[in-house]
Parts: sequence; structure tokens; C-alpha cells
Amino acid sequence: MTSRTEPRTLRRFRRPLILASGVALLAAALVPNANANLAGSSFEGNDGNMIVNTGGNTDWVNAPNRVRGDDLTSGSTDNAFGQGSKEDDPNVSVVTGSIPPQKSDLTRFYVASETAANGKVYLYLAWERSNVLGSANMDFEINKLAQPNLTTTGQKTLNRSAGDLLITFDFTNGGGNPVLGLLKWTTTGSASQCFSANSLPCWGQRVDLSAAGFAEGAVNAGTITEPIAGGTLAGLEFGEAAINMTDAGIFPAGQCTAFGSAFLKSRSSASFPAEVKDFVAPQPVNIANCGKIIIRKVTENGDASFGYTTTGGLSPSTFNLSNGGVQTYSSATQVQAGNYSVTESTLPTGWTLKNLACTATGTGTSYSLSGATTNITMAPEGVVDCTYTNHINRQPAITTTLSADTVVVGGTVHDSSTLTGATANAGGTVTYTVYSDSTCSTSFANAGTKTVTNGVVPDSDAVTFNSTGDFYWRAAYSGDSNNDPATSVCTSEHLVVTKKSPTIATSLSATTVEVGGSVHDSATLSNATANAGGTVTYTVYTDNACSTGAQSAGTVNVTNGVVPDSNAITFNTAGDYYWQAVYSGDANNNGATSVCTSEHLVVTKKSPAISTAPNLIPNDDATISGALTPTGTITFKLFAPADATCAGAGAYTQTVTVNGNGTYSTTNTSFVASTLGTWRWQVTYSGDTNNNPATSACGVERFTLANG
Repeated sequence: MTSRTEPRTLRRFRRPLILASGVALLAAALVPNANANLAGSSFEGNDGNMIVNTGGNTDWVNAPNRVRGDDLTSGSTDNAFGQGSKEDDPNVSVVTGSIPPQKSDLTRFYVASETAANGKVYLYLAWERSNVLGSANMDFEINKLAQPNLTTTGQKTLNRSAGDLLITFDFTNGGGNPVLGLLKWTTTGSASQCFSANSLPCWGQRVDLSAAGFAEGAVNAGTITEPIAGGTLAGLEFGEAAINMTDAGIFPAGQCTAFGSAFLKSRSSASFPAEVKDFVAPQPVNIANCGKIIIRKVTENGDASFGYTTTGGLSPSTFNLSNGGVQTYSSATQVQAGNYSVTESTLPTGWTLKNLACTATGTGTSYSLSGATTNITMAPEGVVDCTYTNHINRQPAITTTLSADTVVVGGTVHDSSTLTGATANAGGTVTYTVYSDSTCSTSFANAGTKTVTNGVVPDSDAVTFNSTGDFYWRAAYSGDSNNDPATSVCTSEHLVVTKKSPTIATSLSATTVEVGGSVHDSATLSNATANAGGTVTYTVYTDNACSTGAQSAGTVNVTNGVVPDSNAITFNTAGDYYWQAVYSGDANNNGATSVCTSEHLVVTKKSPAISTAPNLIPNDDATISGALTPTGTITFKLFAPADATCAGAGAYTQTVTVNGNGTYSTTNTSFVASTLGTWRWQVTYSGDTNNNPATSACGVERFTLANG
């Protein structure tokens, strides 16, 4: 280690201090070993560049937990502290305007931190400026609390609290290496603790970190690459430092300390009380020697309060969380390196632990899961973040609506159902079933199983009812991963299937007949079921009210709705008759009766025809005269119209005995001449011993039968 002459303004305030580690430090300039990192750290904080030079190390290009702050654009819109603001002033004034050319015009800063494998916390700082000045007087303020918005002009009050840090970075042109100082914000006790102010609160005595080997730093001697923001930086435009926060006593053993904000300032000269000029606005950081345990609560399908218990000395040792709730154990609750556990110990009825997921960051920090317990091994700066996701199924209800409450047999009905109280993305299925009893224990028909999409239930299949009775529909929801099953109330969907009311129409084989004629009836059922059975009774009445003179025309069996004809009835009495067909009905069809007056039969009297024709019993006379005591016989022959020559045997012959002259006659009483036409007589006398025979000419005696 080499020494250099401190600026006179620094020598003025140089005094020994005893840090918490008990090491006596003198504010002497340190020339760090340019070839070695701080013991226990792999960060190349003394090489004056931003890239890794030795494999396995880190630098700004891959710095752990790196935070970047950028200044406003240089020029008239840049901001700075004005009106003589000094480091000990908690009340500052932010103004705009160009930074004087002899002052450092800052462009950005970087902060990084880590807990190394040795369990110690290391802080890494870097600044950049846009102008090349021989000297650099930079201050990194690191606060526990967040700072106000310093990007707007006006009076501001910095949120400082006891123990806040000020890391000074003083580089004198030609001096070689920076001097790194540490001051803490002091709020109580004697003003003698103050480094330059005469009253509290103030920055306490400055400790030269470099002198004790707790820090190292460098300023770039030549142009370097800026791998993060891009571009290059000329010599003396970049400075960096690495600080062992643990050995420097900033993070004392057994005590949690955490810082949440950091920003960069430039002093107008090497003098600590000099006016503070340019600054880069604060950025949130997480620099701590303690760990953080975060327990988050997520619930599905509702909310409740869940109880937790802990081990390892966490305070509070028990807590409760509801959906969206977070329990954080951090520096304020002293999460030191060690072993802890968090258990979800109390679950409300119906809830289950669906998932427990954790992440662990930080060297040496880890976790393991066992059921509802998270076992944690915490190292400094470690963070274990766990989310307990609890689930409860919704308990939806399903209600149904039939397309009809009453139908006649043969009708069709479908069901509709609605889920209420389910999740918006409810899935699963709904099965529709028809039962024949009010307890829904005897299945009648399956009306289909439908897929539920986003809580919407499709309608059931249509069911045709071919038998009468009372039926009960039920919809059963299967449930899904977020919703319990549900079943509709059986008696809420009562369907009554009634009989059909058919009509019967008739048709007589004849509507008018003569007395003695026969007639039968035919009947047709309409609006009956296709399988209609039962009987039809045909009856004939003598009055139009179908109440008197009933005569049965038979009872026939109906098969599949077809009605056979009646018996034939013979009517032997003229008059008016009325037929009626009566259907008996069956299990699915009501009875029906045809209209009496729709079948009127008229039985008329007979109307005989009369025709005339000759109906003659012929007889003939023959007279003998001039004979001598004639004897013998006379033969009378009658020839039909077809024998015009009297050649045949004759249609009628009679022989009478002759006894003297006189007139002789036939005595026919049975032969009837009925054939129309001319009938011819021929008479023959046989003669005797005294008289010759004699025959009359054919047809000399004749008669004609005719109509008309």
C-alpha cells in the first residue's frame, strides 16, 4: 500500500475513529492492489473498467443486483442542488441549469450488492460524468427510506434516518487512486460526533475505508467501453469502488440492517462543507445483511382467513392471511441468517391447499416444502417468496324448465337447465333423465348428457311420450375442478302426459235401400295413437237421438288404430234409421262416439212393376151339318204361333165323339195360350160309314195374342 498527500481540506477533518468491529482506522490514503479484488469478493472493483478481466469474476457488465440511475440531459434542463446546499443540509433546493464546466457533470451511477460465500455483504458503486476534470469529489448517499422526487424543482426535504450512509469518493488530479470515506447520519448525542456541522442531525465522523482495507476503488486512466448504457468513456470519466460492508461495521453481526434508496451527488470541491452541485436522482435498492421472507395468499372461488404458525423466532410468530394478503418478514423484523419455517396451520372448512410455490434468491438461501410447511435456510440478503394457493369448490345450484308441463300422448318435450353460483368458466356435463316416479328412482328415459361451457348448459334431447302418466325430469351436474356436483329437485319438473282424444267418423255402405235390403257401416279413428286398441260398437237406431229401437250391428276389435266394418243389417221394414259407432278408448286414447245424425239411412218401400200379357185358356167349337146321322170323332188341334202351317203335333189337342149333326166344343180348362202371336186351329172330322172325313183349312180359325 502506498500513501499520497490528502487534499488540505480533507486533512483538516482527519481524526481516528473506532468502528463497530473494534478496528482503529486512520483517514490515510490507500493505494489499492490493482491486481486483487477485496478478500471474499469476486467483483473487479479496482480495475477502472466495466468488463470482466478474469474468468469467474464479476464486473459491472454482470454485477449482482445491479441498479442504474441516469441524470437528466446535460445543459439548461439539467437539474442540480442550488442555493448553497451542503451535505449536512436535510433541506435542499433543486434548480435547473447547466453545470459549470469546472464542476463534474454527472451522467449516471450504478449500485450493486451481494452476500458472498463467506457470508459477508459487499457494496459496489460506480459513477460516470460527461466532462474530464482532474479531480472528482463524489458522494453516494444510501438511505434506509425512499427519497422524495428530486426530478422536479423546488425545496425538498430528504428522508434521512439514523444510520444512513454517505460514501465519499475523492480523487485528486494526479493522485493516482481515490480515497473512500464512510459517514453515518447521526441524530442523537453530542455535536462533537459531527464531521463538519456544529449541530445535530449531521453526518458523523468520516472513516477512511481504504486505509483499513475495507474498500478499494479506481478511476479509468484511458478510454473504456460502456457495455450497459452503450458507447465509450474517456479517461477520468468513470470511477468505481467496492466496500466490505460487514467488516466495515456497517452490518454488525446479529443485527439486521437494510437500505432501500441510493443516489449520487458531486461536491463543488474537495472540501466536505463545499456546496453540493449536480446529482443523479435516487433509485430504489435492496442492500441488506438480513433476509426477507414473503408469504402471499391466493384463494380460488372465494375468500376466507387462513392461520399460519412460524418457527425460528420470526415476529409475529403467528398471523392470518386472506386473498391478496401478504406477510413480510424483513430487516424490521430481524430475519437474520438461520433456519425458519412457516406452516399454514388453520384452514377453514371446505378449503384445501391447492399449491405451495416458493422462490429463493441469494447465495446460501434455500427452502424445502413438506405439505403445508416451508422450511427455510436464510443467508444474508436472501429472499424466500412463497405463495400459498388455497382452493374451495363452488357449490352451484341447477334449476330446470320444461318446454311443456302437460302434453298428450305422442307429444315431445325437452328440458332446459341453468347453473347458478358456479364459476364463470364452469365446465363438466349435465345429464338429463326422465323418471316415472316422484322420487326419481325409476328411470323412464335418458334425455342426453350435455357438455357445459363457461357455465352455459345446452338443452336436453327431446323425448317422445307414447304412454300416459306422470313423469319427473331431473338434471344432474357432474361438477368440475372448481365446482361441486349439483342435482335439480325431482318434483320441480312434473310432466303430465294425457290421453289422446280421437274422433270417430263413419260411412254407410248405402244411405238409401229398399225394404229387404242390407247395409253395413265403416268407421275411421282420427287423432288416435298409432297403436290404438280397444273396440268399436256399431248400433242402428230408429230415432235421430240414437235412443230408441237399438239394433246391434256388432262389436269389432281395433288394431293399431284400424276399425273393421260392422255386420250387415237387413232392413225388412221401411223407415228412417240412424247408425252410431262408439269407440271404447284404451290406455292412451279416450273414447269417442260418432254423431248420430251423421249416418241417416232411409229404407224405402218396394215399388213393384206391373206388365200385361194374354193369358187365354182357348176352346173351340165345330159344327157338323148335312151329314147322315154322323158318328165318329172330331179332333181339335191348336197350333202355336211358331207353327204357321199346322204341320206339327199341335200345342193342344182334344178329340170329342160325334153323335149326329150339331155343334161340338172343346172342354179345355188347363192349357193356357200365352205366347204372343197368332194361334191357329185346325179341326178334322174322322168320318164314318155314312160320311166322309173333313178337315178345316189351317188357320181358318185363329186368334192373336199381343201386348200393346
